[in-house]
Amino acid sequence: MFNLKVAVRTTLLLVDDDIQQLDLLALTMTMSGFSVVTANSPIEAVSMMNEHCLRKIDVAVIDYDMPVMNGCVLAAYLKARYPELKIVLCSGVLDISEDEMMSVDGFISPSDGVGALLSKITEFGPIDPASPTLFAIENGALIEAVN
Repeated sequence: MFNLKVAVRTTLLLVDDDIQQLDLLALTMTMSGFSVVTANSPIEAVSMMNEHCLRKIDVAVIDYDMPVMNGCVLAAYLKARYPELKIVLCSGVLDISEDEMMSVDGFISPSDGVGALLSKITEFGPIDPASPTLFAIENGALIEAVN
């Protein structure tokens, strides 16, 4: 089940060399409440992680089949440097060995749908419980939107 409270407190790094897929996923995740940073290659993802200083990246959603290094190699590299980072491998490749998946916290096939990806990400729970409470205005009244 999708949890908006987790989404609004979570920054995602989306990594895919297919620009159209990357843009579509970024739009979907943004519309679902996540803060999103994108990279269209593993090299760009490493650079983004090293330079991202405005807000810590909480979850990386990585495609498996990319040039230069596959998603599992990227996951291992990122986990070695950012052990608190959660990593979801999102790939249509289903015969990835368990040894390769050691640094991956979750696996989703694109055929499972966006709902499965949203659920997997929010399964990690509140990423930053110290985040401020968010409020919204509904019918002229201030209401607590997320706590």
